[in-house]
Amino acid sequence: MTPPKSIGFPVSQSIDELMEACRDVIRKNNLTSAYIRPLIFVGDVGMGVNPPAGYSTDVIIAAFRGERIWAQKRWSRGSMRWFPPGTRSTKHHPDGGKAGGNYLSSLLVGSEARRHGYQEGIALDVNGYISEGAGENLFEVKDGVLFTPPFTSSALPGITRDAIIKLAKELGIEVREQVLSRESLYLADEVFMSGTAAEITPVRSVDGIQVGEGRCGPVTKRIQQAFFGLFTGETEDKWGWLDQVNQ
Repeated sequence: MTPPKSIGFPVSQSIDELMEACRDVIRKNNLTSAYIRPLIFVGDVGMGVNPPAGYSTDVIIAAFRGERIWAQKRWSRGSMRWFPPGTRSTKHHPDGGKAGGNYLSSLLVGSEARRHGYQEGIALDVNGYISEGAGENLFEVKDGVLFTPPFTSSALPGITRDAIIKLAKELGIEVREQVLSRESLYLADEVFMSGTAAEITPVRSVDGIQVGEGRCGPVTKRIQQAFFGLFTGETEDKWGWLDQVNQ
């Protein structure tokens, strides 16, 4: 609920009510594998962009059955990434939250990359350091250490990003949140992207330069196994992330 709160959106539903609404969507659609997207938006407030005092928000919960941004084969094969020239993320948007307007830069990053034959783009922050992908956080591995850009590089405070950091530490992998140059990706042993729909997708090349051996590396694979193990019961949920949906 941080993004709505940070921009002053009044949300009448509690977290528990929104969670139950998500469960209800899953139950009524008999979903066993799906991507859930709650959307909070300002409803009928007239023509202007400045809502009147006492305005309210509405909520829509969309479910995409079995959808994934990246095909399952890319979990091992990897994908190709590119830095669109002149594209920069800004650190001045509200809270780095998942506000709809913040996705304009994501659209530009992704569409420009695909126009040049790449599967995804990587954005830089206003200082020229690595920020994130069009819709995913970024990680790189060098000499067994896991690196990811900090929030000060305009990186989204992603839920999956946070889970990966916790899982990696649980596996005994050193994690460092620090500014990363684009050249560091060329020299990395492994690179992968993370997100709710992207999950954990390895990157096999950046700007046409092969990353490591050009496929999912050993550290990425360990983190993948721990992450997906949460859904199968092979990884203990020590953090209370999982939720039960009774049909």
